[in-house]
Amino acid sequence: MAESKQYPKIQRSEREKMIFFPDNIQEIKKEDMEGEKEVFYRYDLVRVPDTGQQIEDYALFKKGAYAALRKLNYGTWQEQFETLHEQGYDVWKSGCDSIKTKYPKQRRRK
Repeated sequence: MAESKQYPKIQRSEREKMIFFPDNIQEIKKEDMEGEKEVFYRYDLVRVPDTGQQIEDYALFKKGAYAALRKLNYGTWQEQFETLHEQGYDVWKSGCDSIKTKYPKQRRRK
């Protein structure tokens, strides 16, 4: 989880050949010692391989990168197996369904 005083933006790292995608952005208001309110943004920073995607439009990027984002959120097969073993099929299936809802497949036009 990352935190910033500025609204996070998608960024491309040429050196690492990755795109840093802020997801689950939450606006947090904090009060300092003098009673002044400051706004912070808390978010997950997801690293997605850079394949030349456009990064100017947040919703469009998220829609186009659904496969990479799903893969990152599912976790490893070991983590999924652990969930199945410790919490059962219904919990594992519910987690998978929520990821699919959060990152829907991009429909291809015919």
